[in-house]
Amino acid sequence: MEQSNYDVAIVGAGPAGSVAAKVIAEAGLSVLLVDRRMEFGSPVQCGEFLPTSGEMRGIFPSSKRVGKLVDVPKRFIVNTTDDLHLYSPGGRVFPFPLSANVLDRSEYDRYLTESAQSAGADISAGIRLLRTEQKTTLVLKQGSRIFEVRARVVVGADGARSRVAQGLGPAFQHREADLCQSVQFVLHGGKFDPRVTEMHFGSRIAPGGYFWIIPRSESEANVGLGIRWAFAESRLSVSQYLLRLIRSHPHIAPMCKGAETVRRIGGVIPMGGPLPRTYSNGTVLIGDAAGHVMASNGGGISTALAGGEIAGEVVTAHLQDAVPLSDYEIIWRQEFENELQSALNILRIADKVMISDSLTDLCMSLAGPRFLKHIIRCRLPTLVDLASKTLVKALQHIL
Repeated sequence: MEQSNYDVAIVGAGPAGSVAAKVIAEAGLSVLLVDRRMEFGSPVQCGEFLPTSGEMRGIFPSSKRVGKLVDVPKRFIVNTTDDLHLYSPGGRVFPFPLSANVLDRSEYDRYLTESAQSAGADISAGIRLLRTEQKTTLVLKQGSRIFEVRARVVVGADGARSRVAQGLGPAFQHREADLCQSVQFVLHGGKFDPRVTEMHFGSRIAPGGYFWIIPRSESEANVGLGIRWAFAESRLSVSQYLLRLIRSHPHIAPMCKGAETVRRIGGVIPMGGPLPRTYSNGTVLIGDAAGHVMASNGGGISTALAGGEIAGEVVTAHLQDAVPLSDYEIIWRQEFENELQSALNILRIADKVMISDSLTDLCMSLAGPRFLKHIIRCRLPTLVDLASKTLVKALQHIL
């Protein structure tokens, strides 16, 4: 079998993998970055919604790098929104300010990958990881060609169902119950408010998740939803849930009327919080593979960028100065573990509420925009108390 050797092999060329590859290559180490997609950056598996640098500095106050890394070049921003509107199952709207950029993720991801290549990384698309052997030997397939790559360190940046993680064993894999299935249509020719992003909740809308409208312009938007099957009683597919809303929901359908679907994408989002451990002998996991996703809203671009940079720095130091790979986990936990844990706690509270649309309506009404804006931003210090009191009040109203 054909063999090659690298200092580092990275599986997955999303933001996390590409940033890690760039950092490591800039240090003069040999890096291979591969992705199973036939074209870097496409298809997009993301809502393309990224809060601005200022917002991110507020959400992740312990990380100086997050605010810097989400400062995306303007040429990759297709729209900027000012407000977020949350809709309860009964249709009540809760608006509040939240500044965010809507990205052209396809072009942005290609930019990140090409930046890694310019730094000296070898990159290749259309490559599948078949299996790992002896932790840091990868058996890869490209077309009919099967070959082996031996690396000193392997980085798993290959998503919620990471093949790299599977090679490490069950403790490094996300539970199926914590995976959210998502689908998104890019609609062109509708009538959307370009300054407002919408999130809709409810068991008939998106059980265990939410529906979103992320405007790219007045006539184009990313329209999608995420579902956790543990909350879904219907046998509808994710796409059928989405089509039903686009065609018949009293608020959503008029905006989408006459629009053409120009792209359809699907993906899996890990909603169970960070893995208990994100490194092993000769391997680190980053991005969705590590569970670096805000469970309360599904956002993961910012933490992917930050985790990728941290991994790149630590892997470089590990190979050049014998720094332990465990430093990767120490640093990312210092920078954004509290916020990810707060987001998970918020989701677990919401799970108790989302068993009933009437209870969800009541809890959202009791919280109001004043507290919902903190929940979306993963701020929990007084929210456990608030949520507990809200739940008690809600149950008192119902019972």
